[in-house]
Amino acid sequence: MVTAKRQQQRYTNRDRKALLARFHASGCVNEKQFSRDNNVKYQTWQGWRKKEQQITSSKRHGRKATLGGQGRKPMIPFAADLLYYMRERRSNNKYVRVFHLMQWIRRHKNDWLVAYIAAKKSEEVGFESLRCLLLRF
Repeated sequence: MVTAKRQQQRYTNRDRKALLARFHASGCVNEKQFSRDNNVKYQTWQGWRKKEQQITSSKRHGRKATLGGQGRKPMIPFAADLLYYMRERRSNNKYVRVFHLMQWIRRHKNDWLVAYIAAKKSEEVGFESLRCLLLRF
């Protein structure tokens, strides 16, 4: 006999906030019983209680299922400054080449450059990696 897999429940931010508010309003002491009464797996409930501060203070739309911030972290933390430099250079009718970007980084963000190259296995690999990163930028 084959048993069906349990359907995974998806909760929105609105659902999480409402259940946490209901829990505090009810004055219930037994969290396991509360989660069972509201058809929420206890493990899920424990996760919500750990992140309760984030969930209740979140300004994201209630229909969203996540709190945000799961995306890829930027490789270049000063991307806005670098983009400004590129646009300014183009507005002066000058070429923008990877060499120019590397020079700008060396002059203005040297601490980041040193840390970036130190994380690579050699200096040559570090500069080649930076060049490829700036080509994709």
